[in-house]
Amino acid sequence: MALYGSPRRWYLRKRQNARELCDGFEGFWRSQQEAQPGTALPDNFPLLSVLTAGGYTTVEDLRGADADELVFTANMHRRDAQIVIDEFLHQFP
Repeated sequence: MALYGSPRRWYLRKRQNARELCDGFEGFWRSQQEAQPGTALPDNFPLLSVLTAGGYTTVEDLRGADADELVFTANMHRRDAQIVIDEFLHQFP
């Protein structure tokens, strides 16, 4: 789990993998992720609705993510993913 940085991030990856595999466990992993403490992203965070749809709702979910991950898992355009990463690093160094 150290590879993922936090339990929230580990459960997020499990959730995303379940979605990709269509194995029916996405809801289970989502409940595990949401049960972990986290710092909510600010309401004015760029592309928050897109991030939320991809499962990224807290600082801990985004910490360690890169543009490639957001393009793949949150279905973002690369330019938008880079905006999110840059803003995240600016607000939460």
